[in-house]
Amino acid sequence: MRKGVVTGLFMALVVMCLYLPQPCEAQYEALTAAILTKLSKMWHSDTLNFLGHTCHVSRTPTVKRFKLYWKGKFWCPGWAPFSGTSRTKSRSGSAREATKSFVGQALQRRLITQQEADLWLKG
Repeated sequence: MRKGVVTGLFMALVVMCLYLPQPCEAQYEALTAAILTKLSKMWHSDTLNFLGHTCHVSRTPTVKRFKLYWKGKFWCPGWAPFSGTSRTKSRSGSAREATKSFVGQALQRRLITQQEADLWLKG
């Protein structure tokens, strides 16, 4: 995560503690736990079987011009020397678009057939 985002979250916690009624320590711990739980769920990675090959898909949040975007990546180490990537505003869409990018590249390089690509993208 970028330093600016972490710094902003820390500053928000400090300001909230200053203006919340006492005792602040108990509220700080509950607030911190809730924020950390929410943040940790933003990153996602998974392994899946793609046409008989072990592949990986991941999604990470990124902030650009104060807007939240999701970077997706789909890659198959040991089979394809490239990866599919995406950047979208949709959390689930980032993985889907990265997969489409990978399938398009695999199709261009003739690693898969058009039928296999259509089956994977539709199913």
